[in-house]
Amino acid sequence: MDAYINFLDKQKYKIIILLTLMVALLSISLKDLAYEGSYRIWFDKDSKIIKDYDDFRTTFSGDDTFIVAFKDEKGIFTPKAIETVLYLSEEFNKIDGVSRVDSLSSYQYISTEDDEIIIEDFIRDITNIQRKKLLALKDELILNQLISEDGRTTMLAVKLSNVTGADEEVNIYVMQRLQEIITLTQLSSGYKFYITGIPAITASLVSISQSDALVLMPLAVVVVVSFLFLIFRSVIGVLVPSVVIVLTFLSVVSIQMLLGYKLNNFTVNIPSFVTAIAIADAMHLYLAWIYYKMKGMPNIQAVAIALRKNILPIGLTSFTTAIGFASLGISEIEPISTLGVAITTGAFIAFFFSISIAPAILLTINDDYKVKPIKFFNLLNTKGYGVFIVKNDKKIVGIFMLLFVVLGYGLNYVKVDSNSIKYFSDDTVVRSGSNFIEKNLTGSMVYEIILDSKEEDGIKNPLFLKKIVEFEEVFKAKYNNVRFTHSLKDIIVRMQKVLNPSSPNIIPKEQDLVAQYLLLYSMSLPQGMEINDKVNTTEQFLRLSINIDLVDASKDLEMIAWIKTWWDENSNYSADVQGQTAIFAYMQSSVTDTLITSISITLIVVAIVMFLIFRNIKMLWIFILPNIAPIVLVAGVMGYIGIHIDIGVAISAAVILGIAVDDTIHFFSKYFDAIQTKSFEDTIDYIISHSGNAMILTTFILSFTFAIFGVSSFMPNVNFAIVTVIALNLALLLDLVLLPALLSLFYKKV
Repeated sequence: MDAYINFLDKQKYKIIILLTLMVALLSISLKDLAYEGSYRIWFDKDSKIIKDYDDFRTTFSGDDTFIVAFKDEKGIFTPKAIETVLYLSEEFNKIDGVSRVDSLSSYQYISTEDDEIIIEDFIRDITNIQRKKLLALKDELILNQLISEDGRTTMLAVKLSNVTGADEEVNIYVMQRLQEIITLTQLSSGYKFYITGIPAITASLVSISQSDALVLMPLAVVVVVSFLFLIFRSVIGVLVPSVVIVLTFLSVVSIQMLLGYKLNNFTVNIPSFVTAIAIADAMHLYLAWIYYKMKGMPNIQAVAIALRKNILPIGLTSFTTAIGFASLGISEIEPISTLGVAITTGAFIAFFFSISIAPAILLTINDDYKVKPIKFFNLLNTKGYGVFIVKNDKKIVGIFMLLFVVLGYGLNYVKVDSNSIKYFSDDTVVRSGSNFIEKNLTGSMVYEIILDSKEEDGIKNPLFLKKIVEFEEVFKAKYNNVRFTHSLKDIIVRMQKVLNPSSPNIIPKEQDLVAQYLLLYSMSLPQGMEINDKVNTTEQFLRLSINIDLVDASKDLEMIAWIKTWWDENSNYSADVQGQTAIFAYMQSSVTDTLITSISITLIVVAIVMFLIFRNIKMLWIFILPNIAPIVLVAGVMGYIGIHIDIGVAISAAVILGIAVDDTIHFFSKYFDAIQTKSFEDTIDYIISHSGNAMILTTFILSFTFAIFGVSSFMPNVNFAIVTVIALNLALLLDLVLLPALLSLFYKKV
């Protein structure tokens, strides 16, 4: 160690310049920084879910549809509202990437005149609109879909072409064009327009995440620097931790780019994880240097002792963090594996900079440099804390046990759940649009059910069509969040009513008659309005679209399973549920389960590593408790305040575990170092004076830094902020109060 200190002292300026230049050169790769928000990244390359969805898109032209809606208190069937619908339909159709627009104007209305069937655009101009109103409010094909029951709300469905629909850049472009058009229309008409739909979700995920990265992360840096200055009141106090944080962050992100990764709404928060790792390492070293400088030691001696006392615990914390989160790196889900690689490399890089450039900077300081006392320092350095712990250890443990019982009860209310729309705050475009649609018109989410009739031309079989009618009735009766169903079956029913108004049958009895209806209908449709998005080419598979209200992913999965089971058990046919609503439900469950599994593996790995480090099986439970307890306790808090476990919460568990493990290792490294020569009481005082400051100040700074994410419009970031801040402070309380009390009881027994 002495040789290393001498090397650092002699080469300090070269080390500072060389490492800074190396990171600067590495950062050139950031010019290729890119972002992706596609749902595809959340599934492995061989995912059957994605393969089936791609087959659905190929066969039925996909489900990428923006919804634009507005309300007129006087009714939609007024000249002003109808002219707005006509204008928007025309303008939306001009947008590149849009295949067609379904609205009141383009709805293909089926009627007869002089025994001749007529299929035409429902509204072409503002003439006869009161007659059209009467027809619309009785038309089951559009009521509660294109027009509300009260006739005051309508929507336009802007469908993207199958070729471009899955392209997130197209989604973003189309959404921008939609917003531009409706902004101008809003100024001229006075209407307020609402946008939602699956492509709007994708576009919003990208735009909001990018905005958070551009605004919140720089703000977090400002907060860190500001607090460092307020605490240390010196340039060097800001410089040392900041250099370690910035160089680590730049290195990690640059490596990600060189490995070909892109940022997404999951990994965009990598800087916050890196900050948590880097600041913990830097603070322990820097505060130890302050401690020894205040004792009047020469600068090189203060640096040497600070480094000697902390290099092992910093190395151990880096190793446990890296080894533990390497389990994320083997995940088949790219964002999770990316995060695992980032945390693993970040842990080692932060350790490297903490024992190289950080002490090199400190070694540039003259011996006559006066260290300013910092807030909390004298308080935590006060003798007698160990005596207090020993005297009150049973009471302390009892109070914490009561806390565990009270907060632990909240675990009964915790759910692993989420929803793609619920990722956004109520004031965002896509969430407010979804809320408006559900309140005034129909369900904002859509299941695309692919029904297999088991034979060619089977969709024309009256028995198959009757089974669809039965299913819809049962499904609506079982789930009150089902708002609207639509398929080619409804066209057949309409044709039957129009051509045979006196017939009591809603489904034709003969298959040939069904075939005639479909042929007649298809031949009467204008170009671009074909039925190939409703049935496959062999007419074996039929697409049934169902609008539902927004529900949690667990409810989605329940309903999807029920649909498949019903068709298997109650018919000779089968059903599969496709569409991006289903994809997002599968994604939420898969990602959250994977994270929980990975974090559990991490905890086991950390337990094994800590046992190998300290080699004391009797105390293993004391090693592990402070790391598990914060996660369990904050989960109880989540149950009480109604926060479900989503991606953001699962990520927070990784950060909580990382910081808790770091603090525990620093605590025990000082404990085993001091207990051999000191009394238990003095050992606790020694731990608090040497590591307590760093633990408190690290938690303090990180709490404020992570709290910034609470102002995000992306709800996983908000949940991440709430959960992480609560848990970090609980972890600190456990390490500084409960852990010494448990050790006191253990020490007395030994």
